[in-house]
Amino acid sequence: MVKKSSIFFAVTAGITAYAVTKKVLQNQENVKNKLQELKEDGTEAGVRYYQYAREFFNDETIKPSFEGFKQKVVDTASDLKNNEKINQAFASLKTATADLRSELTEQKKAAEGENSAEKIKSTEDEIVIDGRSAFGQAKAAADFEEDHPTETFFPHGE
Repeated sequence: MVKKSSIFFAVTAGITAYAVTKKVLQNQENVKNKLQELKEDGTEAGVRYYQYAREFFNDETIKPSFEGFKQKVVDTASDLKNNEKINQAFASLKTATADLRSELTEQKKAAEGENSAEKIKSTEDEIVIDGRSAFGQAKAAADFEEDHPTETFFPHGE
């Protein structure tokens, strides 16, 4: 019984392969023609759109609109440059930056004064064990934030 089903399966597979091959070979010319038509249509469309773009950019009536767009961008840039709030914001930022720079310089000088040659102590070899839990550390951080609120540097003076 197994031999009969194997032979039946092989014959069926052979007939199917023959039918598919015959169908493909009959339609091969049709497929080639269809692909050639698609290629020609795509080429024609590309050439057509290239012509449209070339005519568009060579059109004299459109060029002033590009100049108008350019003028609009220049006007917007000058409005931003002359905007009082933006100028105040930049001035505030520059002032805050200068203040921060001077404060950091002062702290650096103070730290250099404290670390004189006789006071330098190496902390690399020291082991510090902090027995506080994560909850205690979070509480300490929250307490620090209450005593030292976050400073706003921008905009300055508001």
